[in-house]
Parts: sequence; structure tokens; C-alpha cells
Amino acid sequence: MRALRLAVMLEQALEVGGGFQQPLNDMLWLRDWAAESGNEIVVYSPYPKTLEILKEFGVTARLLKFGALDHAYLFLKYCGPFDLVQITLELKSAFERTLIRDGIDVVHFTSTSKRHLLLNQLPFIITIFDGCHRDAPEFPEVRSFGEFERREILFGLASTKAAVVIVNAASLIDDLSRRYAMELDRAVCIPFSPSTYVTRSTPDAAADAAVLAKYRLEPGYLFYPAQFWPHKNHMTLLAALAHLRERGVSERLVLCGSDRGGRDKIDAAIRTYGLSDQISIVGFVESAELGALYRGASALVMPSYFGPTNLPPMEAWAVGTPVIYPEAFKAQAGDAAIPFDYDDPHSLADAIVSLRTEGTRERLAAAGQKRLAQFSEETKAGHREFARHLERLKHRLALTPR
Repeated sequence: MRALRLAVMLEQALEVGGGFQQPLNDMLWLRDWAAESGNEIVVYSPYPKTLEILKEFGVTARLLKFGALDHAYLFLKYCGPFDLVQITLELKSAFERTLIRDGIDVVHFTSTSKRHLLLNQLPFIITIFDGCHRDAPEFPEVRSFGEFERREILFGLASTKAAVVIVNAASLIDDLSRRYAMELDRAVCIPFSPSTYVTRSTPDAAADAAVLAKYRLEPGYLFYPAQFWPHKNHMTLLAALAHLRERGVSERLVLCGSDRGGRDKIDAAIRTYGLSDQISIVGFVESAELGALYRGASALVMPSYFGPTNLPPMEAWAVGTPVIYPEAFKAQAGDAAIPFDYDDPHSLADAIVSLRTEGTRERLAAAGQKRLAQFSEETKAGHREFARHLERLKHRLALTPR
């Protein structure tokens, strides 16, 4: 039986943060799977910078940008009647024609890509990180200007048409099945894993100090790595710090991440609360610096509204940094985080103070390592299941002409 030739699409830019790091983890596992199973992967990305990053890992990828014709095709796909024209004329997008010329059998989207709509002939695998446009539709980034409707189209078609659906939490399988009638046996749960940049970052006092000095930081700060979206809930964190200061507690906070339209409001709130001398906003940081920034922190504080899982807690656990995390995401954190109500600044302030209770840091570090080991075993089980699905596809596709 001939080898399966799998296209691996890395469509998220580095600046997206976890949306780039987790697909990178997935791609590295697929590279090892292909080498062990005698199959092939071909990695594609629309970003030249991603191709350069992949060279660090010994991976040669192909640049595949999406041109005007592909965007026009996507627009027409959102218009239902175009399907009739496509079927009648057997039209293929430029994107799909390129993949067919490259001998691709299956396309694996490592994020929830709209470009699965460009595929008419090739089967595909889709990754769905969350269903937050349904969980919290009040946020503009998942509601405004047709974004909610666009996601409904994508999620509905992707979860029912994909040969395999990759998710990071069992609860998401239930959500997709209930909301879109996804077939349960097509879903594979592969939990998030810490960024490979963090896991391969070993403690080095001099190197860590150099990273902190670069950003004019001293160890012992609260750390929140997140893009500046409204749903990341920086505002509750700022209000919590203001409450703490009223109680005579002054905590330093370091924020990093790219601006997605929420930075101005955050800057204004910092001025209103008078917190300018307590907060450092260092912008987007290099992936190789994340390990040092986590190690320099007294805790990761992550008040995000979106889940059910997130990458930063796992990265904090990997380096032994305590985690303060919403009660709503207890299914991910278990007892390895101090919980709080993400709608209540006082609750978050109390959680931050409780970090200083004797023995808490040690307890959280041990619980984090245990939690990480549990997720590692679940990830291995998910990879085994995914590999079985890939072998199933390989067998079935061998029965049809190429």
C-alpha cells in the first residue's frame, strides 16, 4: 500500500501566540508519526516567517499564500447557490488544485480554518479549539460584522464534513455533537501541550536574568501572556490590582502579547486606576523568551473568558510557576490552580493574596506537575487514536484512483 501524503496547514501567524504554538506541537508529532509509519507529510504556511521558524526544527515547509481567486471563491461559498454552479462545472479552487498537483491525499488543518471550504475533492481533517462564539456571544470579536454567522457556517460544515475532528477537551466533543450533529466517532481529543519553546527551555540564571533585564523587570511579578482582546479580561485583573492597593498590597504585573484592538482601553484603565508604576506592558515577545518570563513570575494570572482549555497554565506548570485561573475552567486545572470568579475583581484579588499562604506555592507546583503528567498520558492516547484514523483513511483512499 502506498504512503499516505498528508498536507499539514500552519495558517496561524506567530503573533497569535497559543494559536501558533499548539499547531507547531501538532506538526512536530505528525513529523515523527510519518517517519515511524512510512507515510509523508508536506507542511504549508502562508507566512515566510513560519517557514524560517520551522527550519529551526529541521522541517522544510512550502509557502502557500491565498490569492484573490481563493478569496473570491470563499465569498461565493458563503452564498449557498454557488454550490450548484460548483457541482455542475466541477470547479476546484486554486488552493485545491495546488494541493492535488503536489500529490496530497488528505489535508490536515491544525486550526479552525475557513479554507476547508475551498476543498471540493480532497478529504480533510479539522481542528476546533473552542466554541466560544456560542459560549460568550457578547464579545465583539466573535459577534460583530457577521463573525458569529461566519463561525456558524464554518463550525457546522467542518464538524460534519471532516473525516476527523481534533479537539482539546472532551466537553467540546459533546458541544459539537449537540450543536452541529457531529458524529462522535469522528472526534479525537488531544489535549493542549506546553509550547515546545517552553519545554526545551532549561533554567539558566544568567540567561533568564538577561531576558528580564531586556524588559527592565525584576522577578516576582504576576504574569499574563495574552493578546489584547476584550475576552482576555484584562480589565478584571486591573480592577483586582486596584482593590489590592486599597488593602495595602502592591502587586506588579507584566503583560505581553500583540494588540487586537483592546490595548487603548487597557491603557486608559491603567491611568484611571493609577497603576502605571505597577504594570509593565512588554508587547509581543520572542517564543524563546517565554520560559524565562514564566520562571521570573510569582504566578500566572489568567482571567480569560474563553476556554474550556488554555495553553498558558500548562506552560506555567511546566516550569513550576503557580497558576491563578477561573473556576469555570476547573476541568482543565483541577487542584493545580487557585480558582476565582472571572466576573468578580474582589474574588481575583483574594486569589492573588492567597498565593502568599504558607505552603501554597509548593502545593501548586506539585499539583501542576501531576496535572501535566496526566495530560501527557491523555495526549499520548489521543495521538494513538489519531494515528488509527490516519491509517483508516490511508486504507480507504487506496481503494480510489488518485
